Amino acid sequence: MQVSAPRLFARALAAAALLAPLFAFAQATVQHLSGTLSVQRPDGSVLALAERSDVFVGDVVSTERDSYAQLRFTDGGQVTLRPSTQVKIETYSYEEGRPERDNFAMQLFKGGLRSLTGLIGKRTTNRSAYRMVTSTATIGIRGTDYSVIDIAAPPAGQSAPPNLPPPGVYVTVADGQIALISGGVEQLVGIGQVGFSSNINLPPRLVPPPPNLPQVTPPPSFGQTLKTSSINAGSSLECVVQ
Repeated sequence: MQVSAPRLFARALAAAALLAPLFAFAQATVQHLSGTLSVQRPDGSVLALAERSDVFVGDVVSTERDSYAQLRFTDGGQVTLRPSTQVKIETYSYEEGRPERDNFAMQLFKGGLRSLTGLIGKRTTNRSAYRMVTSTATIGIRGTDYSVIDIAAPPAGQSAPPNLPPPGVYVTVADGQIALISGGVEQLVGIGQVGFSSNINLPPRLVPPPPNLPQVTPPPSFGQTLKTSSINAGSSLECVVQ
């Protein structure tokens, strides 16, 4: 049986209308922006973003020099990016009333960020539901307030800057507990402790607090939004790649 072209076109439009919400559903939006923010989509296209722009799984988001941006996710979580930062949203799944499907993974390529987690990882017993991936370790959230500093190794033939601690990932905890995972070993880090991972193939360990760890200082207007509420009563973290 042959189907006329107009009827095929109408069917195609109907199918597109049904599928559009699946493809158009954003995992996050740009809540605040000061400066220049861009995104590279999975198809390779690069676009400039503005406040209220949508961000999806697979996007690589980058801030330029002297630029800050804050992303708000559908589970209530917030991620603030500092200048010269690049991250990728690897996975994201959040459905109200379906905590067993929660899943969040973000990779920090360079720069630094501060994150206030939302409901993902907080309303389920799955400890792997929330992951922050850095150059030498994966961080699982079990606390309420911690920071992560990723000091990159200098290029071959160059010496490390004297004002920075040795290369690696440093994790400090202000409240609660986190798990620092590398080399197939999980190191728990508690309040007042510092976890350190120098290589993804080596186990992490506890070290004395380095006095010269760099800090993330977002604009005051961004910081005022990083507060807990009924939906984002989660963890606060900072990540820096120097």
